[in-house]
Amino acid sequence: MTEVALKRSYPGLFYDLARGKHTFLSLSQPAMGAIIAGAALPAPRVMILGLVAATCGYFAVYSLNDVLDHRVDRESLKYGKSERDVNDIGVAVRKHPLAWGDVSLKASLAWIASLGLLSAAIALLLSPACLLAFAGCVALEAFYCALRRITWMKTFVSGAMVGLGGLAGWLAVAPLNRDAVYLFYFLALWEIYGRNFSNDLADLASDSRVGIRTVATVFGNRVSAWSILVGAFVTTGFTLIMPLPALSRIILAAAGMMSMLIPAVELAANPTSEQSSAYFNKASYYPTLALLAMLPLVF
Repeated sequence: MTEVALKRSYPGLFYDLARGKHTFLSLSQPAMGAIIAGAALPAPRVMILGLVAATCGYFAVYSLNDVLDHRVDRESLKYGKSERDVNDIGVAVRKHPLAWGDVSLKASLAWIASLGLLSAAIALLLSPACLLAFAGCVALEAFYCALRRITWMKTFVSGAMVGLGGLAGWLAVAPLNRDAVYLFYFLALWEIYGRNFSNDLADLASDSRVGIRTVATVFGNRVSAWSILVGAFVTTGFTLIMPLPALSRIILAAAGMMSMLIPAVELAANPTSEQSSAYFNKASYYPTLALLAMLPLVF
């Protein structure tokens, strides 16, 4: 991409820094929490404030990931990482714009600070517990990035972060109860086996060259693909025991089969980076589809 084209696309570069499309897909996660907690649509004030807080928060956390990983991402670009990035559903202009040098570190930090402070302020208006949940997500994201070259088990940290993000929506309308555990585990399982493992398998070649430890780099592509299949089966099956109306559980399971389980079977049969990218893209829509399963609670 030419320098002139990049300058014209400058807002889009920050959109990509924040994984814009993934952010908007992620909004379904706290929305699920708010609807399940109240067994109804939240009050208009909560919906409006929650939408702004969640959007800013996800923008900030996704951007933080790129800032914390920008050096290793820059190394990875030398080993073909960019070839896989063009297939990511969330890319508007170019993925990892900081690593490419399209945006500056100073501007990226200012972007994260502004969004983070706005999200924190609105979260506090909703509930002090929401603010704590947001702070926990930021801390878990930083911890996850710090483990990049230490252990593949960092994936569980990522799962906990996504689960906590869903609980932030719950905390906006009600205190946590034992049913909240089901939402946390559902989102954590989806993040681990729907996105994290598959994203790592897609990046197997470049991650291996720069020393990032993932299931794919430590155990190989076949073990990674079969782990994804088992995890997709567990995630889909888990929806059948969630404390929801029967119709909601059926919709959740059907959505899981379409977005995770069937694509995971295809991936296990062909455990390549290209097939893993295709799986990742399909699985990314699962929480948004799952939000439809909440409609029986609303009407």
